Amino acid sequence: MSRAELARYARVAPSTISAVVQDLVADGVVVSSEGRPAARPARTGRPGLRLTLNPGAGVVAGVEVCFDFVRVMLCDLAHNVIGSASGALPDGHTSADGLPVARRLIDEALDAAGATRGVLIGAGVSLPGPVRHNPDVVKPSAILPGWSGVTGSDIADALGVPVSIDNDANLAALGEHVWGAGQGCDDLVTIKFHYGIGCGLFVNGTLVRGVGGAGEIGHTTIDERGPLCRCGKRGCLDTYAAIPAMLDALRPQHGRLTRAGLMALLADRDPGAIRVVSDAAELVGQQLAAACHLLAPRRVVLVGAMAETGEEVLAPIRAALRRNIAPNEVPDLVLGTLGTRHTALGAIALALGESDWFPPTPHPT
Repeated sequence: MSRAELARYARVAPSTISAVVQDLVADGVVVSSEGRPAARPARTGRPGLRLTLNPGAGVVAGVEVCFDFVRVMLCDLAHNVIGSASGALPDGHTSADGLPVARRLIDEALDAAGATRGVLIGAGVSLPGPVRHNPDVVKPSAILPGWSGVTGSDIADALGVPVSIDNDANLAALGEHVWGAGQGCDDLVTIKFHYGIGCGLFVNGTLVRGVGGAGEIGHTTIDERGPLCRCGKRGCLDTYAAIPAMLDALRPQHGRLTRAGLMALLADRDPGAIRVVSDAAELVGQQLAAACHLLAPRRVVLVGAMAETGEEVLAPIRAALRRNIAPNEVPDLVLGTLGTRHTALGAIALALGESDWFPPTPHPT
């Protein structure tokens, strides 16, 4: 943003912004977006240079812990991705398995980016399970039982850097809001249609986290007498519509399938696979409609493995929304634009927002 845009955004006098920017420039925190020193603008002539946080002032890591791997991405303070690394984790891994791998990958990504640990100012960490906040702790869950009770402080000690933690659906929503299909939309629902079905909620531009567990749409009840869910309840949306439920539904005709096998069946236009996926997506759309009645979002973003099928899931979700919401209240339904990077980028955005990175850099001598 230019100084004039900053003044309008902050609703203060241009002279106030100029004074603040001058101090930030002197401290090496702000530079022009063209990479030149952000000199004080002339009162006449061409518009002032646009300003950005100094990319060289620090690096933030986004760590995405999954069921069988961990992904790390690095970003500078100007929101440029500068490196990444990933590694495998054993099935049923614990925090004692995953955290040393995450620390090693952070070091590898820093080295590949030509950066040192001294510039690392924070990390955001995503976990595929519920997280309680203030203080941050991984809640007991059957999803990753080896991580239950692990605190944000435990993770910070293991990674050697201040951390912020949250679950993967919230951080996928944050990633799309900052970098992807949710940009510019303050009232937003992001659905992660994956091995579980998660939901991230933005209301008035703020990520809704609650005390932990906000947006657990996958554990809304479809049938109180339905299959037992890993959460301990019966008949949750996850047990009918998540990827494992679809694979189980296709087992009588196709035997044991993987996600890749399901995608291959869809590509071959297998009627059974198309029907199972359509039914699952319709159930997701019904529960999403209920959430939309409560929150009235302007946009819904779909991410996760099933988003890769495009209209195969978009069409039945869209139809369910139109059936269950008044015509003039139906939100836009779009695919995420970040591919598989949404969650790691959301972890970076969380850390950038919460890290106490602001101490000024030394003035050059």
